[in-house]
Amino acid sequence: MPIPPRLVLETSLYADDLNAAEQFYGEVLGLDVVLRTEGNHVSFRCGPGVVHIFDPSSSRDRKSLPAHGAEGAIHVAFGVPTDQLAAWRRHFNRHDVAVEHTKQWGEGQRSIYVRDPAGNSVELVSNTLWSTTSRGERLKRVRPVLNLDTSESGPVERFQNETLRPILKLLNPTILRLVAERLSRYGVGFADMDRTDQRDRLRNLMKEDGRLKRTLLGMVVGHLAEEELETYLAHKDEVRRRTVPMLLTRVQDQIDVITEMVQEEAT
Repeated sequence: MPIPPRLVLETSLYADDLNAAEQFYGEVLGLDVVLRTEGNHVSFRCGPGVVHIFDPSSSRDRKSLPAHGAEGAIHVAFGVPTDQLAAWRRHFNRHDVAVEHTKQWGEGQRSIYVRDPAGNSVELVSNTLWSTTSRGERLKRVRPVLNLDTSESGPVERFQNETLRPILKLLNPTILRLVAERLSRYGVGFADMDRTDQRDRLRNLMKEDGRLKRTLLGMVVGHLAEEELETYLAHKDEVRRRTVPMLLTRVQDQIDVITEMVQEEAT
């Protein structure tokens, strides 16, 4: 089967009064509006996902996308640090939002429940309550997904394509910034070189600058999940031999971006 879903990307609630809903979720809960369609819905950014508030009379009657809606109150829970729940309770009191219920869970986790203007049950709960997401899952969640067939690859090649390439793509802005900083400090005249000399300068930098290589490799290792780290340690020398050329190719393919960064460092 394909990779199972890694997060809930969208959550939909329903409210007849979108203005009142926007005031609650935007001003009281502090979520940022990312999209608003008059008479249809308002959407808020919440971490890596989005919370949609739909007018059910509109969302039930649509043809461009599947229709949906709900009757009566439904429930949503937002994770917050446990030590912030008391502050949230005071915040709700200041906004005349009644705390309907509190709940003590195991291991010190707690919840407080309020109602939004449409009557939906809104829970703020300790963000460690479920503890269903491991560090490795969180690391993998933020990586770009590359559509590469590794079914017939060996362990190191599979590690390269399934793990190293997504991590390097994720870290691309940081990689370029660190390379540009080293060039600004030790690569005098880089921005004025022709393209061939720039490529040679980058090659020499990646070959000779041990501090830069250790920094870049350390970043990559720091983004490995536990089982990936075991693979890395079992094939460390070969993985390193593959990683440095991949880094070099990445920076050489983006010389224009690095040149701009170097010029900005000089101003």
